[in-house]
Amino acid sequence: MAAIFLHSNIRILKGVVIISIRTELDLQRAMYQLLEQRSISQITVEQICTQAFIHRSSFYRYYTDKFDLLYQMVMHALEELLAAERTDATGSAIMAQFIGTHTQILRHLLVTNPEGDNSRSQRVINDCFVTLAQTEESDRVLITIRQSQHPDLTAYLVSGVVTSIVQWLSNSGRDGQAESTQATIRATLATVFSLEQHSV
Repeated sequence: MAAIFLHSNIRILKGVVIISIRTELDLQRAMYQLLEQRSISQITVEQICTQAFIHRSSFYRYYTDKFDLLYQMVMHALEELLAAERTDATGSAIMAQFIGTHTQILRHLLVTNPEGDNSRSQRVINDCFVTLAQTEESDRVLITIRQSQHPDLTAYLVSGVVTSIVQWLSNSGRDGQAESTQATIRATLATVFSLEQHSV
């Protein structure tokens, strides 16, 4: 399981720092494992708790519902991508690697499946893009979202491109981590988002 989706919070209650890392990580790990197998519409809080070996009431100490858990996971994943982007790799290469590594999970989050509509998880991801765009100063895609007259619509366009790539990978049966596939994804992202000088 990739650690990029895992995130923990430090909570302060009446001046006392309560570190809830293990329980939160267990819940996030369980959600990640379930998302590898099925769509978000097929996952229940009960299943997450069973997978994490945690009582259902404990879940609600940390998250209001499965989409709150998803929001925390996606925010952390995007923050990790931004941190990696600032170090040494180009934005499109990092995003391509992320899509290739997490194709199955992204498919279960973003692509509508016969068993249900994933529009709420799409909204969660868009909300994460818009939230990060408010303060991000170096990522061109997030700056574009922030400077747009319609940030919500621009965020949908960004996640729509990711969704299209994930759908293409699923339909074509391509290995998202294969170098030739990674090159195609990088070129597509670079073209669409103008993340870097790149000839397609």
